[in-house]
Amino acid sequence: MKTLFYKFLIVVFLQNLIVISAQETRFNEPAISSDEVYKKIQEMKSGNWKDVMTDFMQAAVKDLTGDKKSFQYKASIFSIKTKVDSTLLNDYNYTKETFSRNFQIAIGLNLDNDYKFTGFEYGFDWALLNKRDLSVAKPAQNLQKMFQDSNLLLIEKLNLYKQKTNDDNEFLRLKKIIDDALDKGEYIPRENFPEEFLSLLPDDYNEKSVRFEKEFSEEIEKIKMRPLLTLGFRSNFRKDSKFLDEFGADLVYLQGLKSKNNSKLEIDFRNQFKAKDSITTSIIKRKEFSSQLGLNISILKKGDKSLIEFKPNFEFKRILSGLIADEKNNQFLANADLRLRVLKNLWIPLVLKYDIENNNLFGFLNISFNFEAIKND
Repeated sequence: MKTLFYKFLIVVFLQNLIVISAQETRFNEPAISSDEVYKKIQEMKSGNWKDVMTDFMQAAVKDLTGDKKSFQYKASIFSIKTKVDSTLLNDYNYTKETFSRNFQIAIGLNLDNDYKFTGFEYGFDWALLNKRDLSVAKPAQNLQKMFQDSNLLLIEKLNLYKQKTNDDNEFLRLKKIIDDALDKGEYIPRENFPEEFLSLLPDDYNEKSVRFEKEFSEEIEKIKMRPLLTLGFRSNFRKDSKFLDEFGADLVYLQGLKSKNNSKLEIDFRNQFKAKDSITTSIIKRKEFSSQLGLNISILKKGDKSLIEFKPNFEFKRILSGLIADEKNNQFLANADLRLRVLKNLWIPLVLKYDIENNNLFGFLNISFNFEAIKND
């Protein structure tokens, strides 16, 4: 069973590697693209945020050192659709795919300590409120309009420059600069042009570039503070079990906070309901509700990228029915999540739970890898 598990991991990884390689080819085609917006938004998202709602696809191993291991894989509907139609990754189509980018499905394998298969997990997450995602449209549209206006102006002036100059080599060199900018969706500063061409450009050409960069940075800062609210559902399927013998529903709210030292702070509020049936009866034997409130802190970062995150949180759990012997209805836990970014898209989250009343400490070691829709250069 352990060999089967590793083979499954390898197949999923290679599948997504092929998909990402194909998508990278797409972005090498000439187009006015604002993919820099999406790259920046991906970089500024916390590891905690990505674990709730993945950008594209995510593979994870949960409770690696425990007795109830699981391999989980989730992907947005958008990522699945792009396998059929890669043009969805361009600006215009991307911004129209609001629902598919905010709805992800999840599947998983549950294993015991000996890596033997114990069950199959499935479910979904739906972002009921994702202001950070909706904000993508505004800077993308601003970028596109600025590029279009700038490039139309340059093409117009390039034709005048061709009539004015007799130097074909200089004209071809300048044309290549403009063509490259068109291909990459870039804004060309004034200092890249010869004096003869500069005389044809308006005086405020550079001022517009500086002003846009300032507005773009301010918009990105605002996006960091926007909220995320997700509704999730999970169910397990085991041998000889009935449909929905075991299931859970959760509501997760994340909200960015401003800080004086420019640290990344994120309110994390979660509520979860779980129900577990017995195999022999149709009556649900155990029901429990838990509420968790914490603050995710980026304690080490590089630019907009979090490298180490720490999330202290308190959890209240209420056993509604199906108490185990010597178990209390109400439980209070002091928890802490520590996330380490090992590679650009590889995180190692360590979850610690401390039972305040019974003085018990539990630890869970996880690994998560996020696949990208847009490759960073």
